[in-house]
Amino acid sequence: MALTFEAFLWALTQQESGGNYRAVGVWVGGDRAYGRYQVMGANVGPWTAKYYGRRLTPQEFLRNNAAQDAVVRGVLGGYVKKYGYRGAASAWYSGNPNLHMSTRAQPGGPSIKGYVDSVMARAGTYTGTGSVTGSGGTAHAGTDPVTPRLDMDELAASFGLSSALINSNKELKALFQRAVREGWGDSPQGQAKFQAHLKNTKWWKTQPDSLRKYVTLKYTDPATWTQNRKEAAHKLNALAVQVGLGNQLKPGNFPTGLLDSAVYYSLALGWSDQRIKDWFGARVNLNGEFVGGEAGEAWDKLHELTYLNGLQFSTTWMKNNTRSLITGKTTMQTLEDYIRNTAAGRYSAYAEQIKAGMNVMDLAAPYIQSAATILELPESDVDLFNPHIAKAMTAKPGLDQPKGSGAQMPLWQFENELRNDPLWRKTNNARESMMSVARQVAKDFGLAY
Repeated sequence: MALTFEAFLWALTQQESGGNYRAVGVWVGGDRAYGRYQVMGANVGPWTAKYYGRRLTPQEFLRNNAAQDAVVRGVLGGYVKKYGYRGAASAWYSGNPNLHMSTRAQPGGPSIKGYVDSVMARAGTYTGTGSVTGSGGTAHAGTDPVTPRLDMDELAASFGLSSALINSNKELKALFQRAVREGWGDSPQGQAKFQAHLKNTKWWKTQPDSLRKYVTLKYTDPATWTQNRKEAAHKLNALAVQVGLGNQLKPGNFPTGLLDSAVYYSLALGWSDQRIKDWFGARVNLNGEFVGGEAGEAWDKLHELTYLNGLQFSTTWMKNNTRSLITGKTTMQTLEDYIRNTAAGRYSAYAEQIKAGMNVMDLAAPYIQSAATILELPESDVDLFNPHIAKAMTAKPGLDQPKGSGAQMPLWQFENELRNDPLWRKTNNARESMMSVARQVAKDFGLAY
């Protein structure tokens, strides 16, 4: 049977990554390969611009299955037409179609001949139907164009959320995955369907008003939502200048996505200007330079995980583990497990939920909402480092409980303790409560009716 392009493509996929769209290669000469087909980082920008219709960064490319499919069909399909299958495999691996018989060792891999022979042998074992299903669920032949689809970050943004937030909660992540499978992000009707399901989740009911209003506004008044983001972007860019980022955060400039994240944190999560400045500042200096690319993503992820789980690690710990991540010495899963185990030890009453993937901030939501209501504070100003919240979440076991078991403080007890805070006496809640007591006393003595 004659070799088909689909068999050849499948074989190359197995050789490069085993079919893993999220595969990342080792560093070779200052660059590395990304994705299912292991495209070198230097080629990602120009190849996605040509074959996908939009220039992507390596990290965007890594998350976008459709872009990877489009690039390999465009580039590899062209190679096959020019050089045949052996020449195409050689060109993909070495950049030179004429070296398919070279036995010279290659950095980090087999010789060119060894690579080509392996691909051709794999192709001979292909048992498919003659087509390979792309990321969009449809079959493509040869170098047929692939219609661009939203990647995870873009799809999350279309729902008024962020991919980091979606990944932080199992219930939210499951709903998002359903939306991806059923294509809800492709139409206003689908986006409205997502919002309807979102409002029925337990997660939604525990979120601060700022996030609920932000997401709702995205659907009910998109023009105002867009204007609010523009105004926030202008203000936050000025804050970035103050901490030493210059004007790099202007849309379209490096680092892409950072300003969008700051706008989201400000409008959706209610971050104060000071917290935004602190977050910007943390990105300025890892090695005396701005922390961008993979290092920036790792840096942000570690800070977010520790904050959401009520932990504070030293800057040295953050730097060392960021370097270990980007050099492949450790994985994000290993570090997340370490962070969760540490949090489980600190918040022992919730250890099982934390180890199962829940963040301490979500578990503390009832206390946070009560503190914000009773002390009349914005929910965004109350977190796990608030002394009242910290005390409630780390309550010691009672006399009738086994040592080390932890104990969840009853909400009524927590609220009573809040009313002993001097701040409470300055609130409208306190004044109304004292007036009610005074009226009741007057009634008891027959002085009021």
